[in-house]
Amino acid sequence: MKLADIKQIGVVGSGTMGFGIAINFAIAGYPTVMSDISDEILEQSMKNIKSALALFIEYEIITQKQADDAVTRITPTTDVNDVASNSDFITEAIFDRSKDKREMFNLLDESSPPHTIIASNTSSLVLSDFGSDVKRQDKIVLTHYFAPPHIVPGVEVGMGPGTSDETFDIVYDLMKKIKRVPIRLYTEESGYLINRLQNVVFKEAARLWAQGMASAEDIELGIISTFGFRMPHEGPFKHYDLAGIWKWPEDIRFPPPDPTNEVDKKIREHLKERKTWFVDPEKFDEAVEKRDREYIRRYKDLYLSKED
Repeated sequence: MKLADIKQIGVVGSGTMGFGIAINFAIAGYPTVMSDISDEILEQSMKNIKSALALFIEYEIITQKQADDAVTRITPTTDVNDVASNSDFITEAIFDRSKDKREMFNLLDESSPPHTIIASNTSSLVLSDFGSDVKRQDKIVLTHYFAPPHIVPGVEVGMGPGTSDETFDIVYDLMKKIKRVPIRLYTEESGYLINRLQNVVFKEAARLWAQGMASAEDIELGIISTFGFRMPHEGPFKHYDLAGIWKWPEDIRFPPPDPTNEVDKKIREHLKERKTWFVDPEKFDEAVEKRDREYIRRYKDLYLSKED
């Protein structure tokens, strides 16, 4: 199977995530069948789709014609078999309940053509659990979007134990084709990558709030105005580079390791080599200036308001 063989899209579940996922495919030109359990839910989802597209028009992301064309490409249905029997690629976006996802994946597996790829938008469960009964193990995959999925560009693309490299590559390319930013994951773990990182921040923020270090308002303000401010330009590895931490003395660059922890040992060995992750050390000053220019533009737009 090739990317070009994907011509018809199915989305199971039209709620908070499902309708936005359908928008992505429809704008990209794919006929999309979207299912849910009642006509009332689907009617509201179509209203949500039209409202979302209206905002895209307002901000000149798409034209009125592109919005109208996208709506005509989306077919709502209460019959999940309409999705299964007619789709080359299906995204399951129902509630994160293992039992329900298992039943849905088994139904889609039984009712879909043999070539169809079945993806889950789960944010916390793993394919090896609810997808274990599926016969087409090579054609199940994770595509975890982030709310609102038609606006937030990042999508985690993850493998199950039996996912083939061909399926993984096709889905990666498909996400790029619909103008998403695919983030490749090679191992399974509940919560996957981004939610696990977010949860670490939330748990520590909640702990510090409960201890009385700062109010919820000041914690939010602190994050938004510091490392949150930097994040459009850099993640933790690039920040390590640009802050020059790799040049610091070893005793203050990282804490003493746990000699029994292999993961900790691997991290320390990498950092001990004084290597950067992304930035060329020979072009360090140039990279810092580029960063500062981006920061200044953002600072001006966000904080130097014309109305004081």
